[in-house]
Amino acid sequence: MRVNALHVLLVLAVASPLLALLPLIQGPVDDWPKEVERACASPRYGLRLAAARKVANGGSAAVPAVVAWADKNGRNALPQTLVDAIADAATTEAPVLDLLTMWAADRDFYWRASALRGLALRVRTAGYRRVAILKLCKAHADDPAWLARTHARFGLALGGDDGAMALPESDPRARARLPLLLLQQGKLPPLQPLLDALGDERTFQETPWGQQAAIETHKTLKAWLGDDHPLAKGGAFADTAQALAAMQAACSKKSGQALTLPQVARDRDVTLAGGVELLSCKNGDQFVQWTDDGRVFLGVDAARELTVPAAAWAEVSKDRTALRLPNAMGAVVCDSIRLRWAAPQTHGKAAPASLPADATNWLKRLAQAIEDTGDAKAAADLRAGLEQFASR
Repeated sequence: MRVNALHVLLVLAVASPLLALLPLIQGPVDDWPKEVERACASPRYGLRLAAARKVANGGSAAVPAVVAWADKNGRNALPQTLVDAIADAATTEAPVLDLLTMWAADRDFYWRASALRGLALRVRTAGYRRVAILKLCKAHADDPAWLARTHARFGLALGGDDGAMALPESDPRARARLPLLLLQQGKLPPLQPLLDALGDERTFQETPWGQQAAIETHKTLKAWLGDDHPLAKGGAFADTAQALAAMQAACSKKSGQALTLPQVARDRDVTLAGGVELLSCKNGDQFVQWTDDGRVFLGVDAARELTVPAAAWAEVSKDRTALRLPNAMGAVVCDSIRLRWAAPQTHGKAAPASLPADATNWLKRLAQAIEDTGDAKAAADLRAGLEQFASR
């Protein structure tokens, strides 16, 4: 029995290298059109995700099948999971870079921000293509879509342009996102925006965007701090104020930066009567909220306040209360517009080319009321964003 066992071990030792090579020698060539179809159209999310990763890891060999599928079905029919998988893959083969560049330059493509992130992640390993990537990132550094411009600035920063961090930024989501991305890539940025994000509890029409950013920020800071995290061995902070103080001390000590302890950021203490949220990868996001007496707040953080004259606001409100909107208008994939107010009870969401004419006309009235207060840019931005949602 000992001889037989030894004989088996010797056979396995000799055969193992051959078995390892067997898929390379006689395995079938991957059917990339089939894998792309599965990544884009499988009814099961797990299968779509697995196929997307396989396609992404296929590099240049899979690119023709991706392009062919998009040509047949429309570029915006590509799922974000596939685009994200390709963006996150490490390959710098020319066809992959060409694909990401084509997507990033297409202002009508839903997931162009993901494509920009993919190029940014490759800027340090792209060889001679580095110059072209940095040029594209510079062209999008002031993009109206906050995630697109953030990823463009991310590419510039990874490419050695430290000035990208100092570019003006009014969107608090973007102010936190850029240093978060850099820290994830091992590049220490100014940490104050991340510390500020930890204490952000603001919302927009009950969407807790501040807490969502805080959770992602804390996860990244915890990984960076490691054993230096105040709760490295587990547990929970007593409250937000205690968490901010502990994280401020830990981040200051490890980074050597003079960090200010932020205050907890909360919503304005006003009673809001309604709001409009417009999300667009092309024209950027627009956020408008108002009170019954005509105070209008702009921005996801309600940073700007306008006052519409009482008589004008009464007319605008009268037109709005006449609207009757369904909850769902069209099939939302990426870009959307959400309208929410209390009188009459309304909470509807529309896809591009799906917003009824009476709602579109009322939003134009709202834009005019904003312009009449003197903020022509905010009104123009709202009008530009509305165009794609009007029913055709």
